[in-house]
Amino acid sequence: MKIIIQDTAKERKPELDTLIRRKVRTLSRYAAFVKDAVVEVVHDHHHRKGNVATVDISLHLFCHGNLPLRASSTGSDVHAALDTALDKLKRQLGSHKEMEAHHNPTIIRQARGK
Repeated sequence: MKIIIQDTAKERKPELDTLIRRKVRTLSRYAAFVKDAVVEVVHDHHHRKGNVATVDISLHLFCHGNLPLRASSTGSDVHAALDTALDKLKRQLGSHKEMEAHHNPTIIRQARGK
């Protein structure tokens, strides 16, 4: 899986890049058909809330004509926003996997081991 990180921070921290890559790589446990992931991190200052981080994740899949799955989350720091966005994507991948198994009988046979 290819992971592309786009960050609006003036100084990119390598620790944050490795954390994002490690956490996004765990999505391959939920679906083996992920081609690439684009993670966009936006740091902003809200007039009432202070510093705010927004994380947008797009997963491109090998099936369904490269249909992307998207999740977005906003939080007080990047770590909280990243965790929330990854949870949303895990739920989407789970429902997508169930839908694929329902429509494709060969996947059902492979899951049963026949």
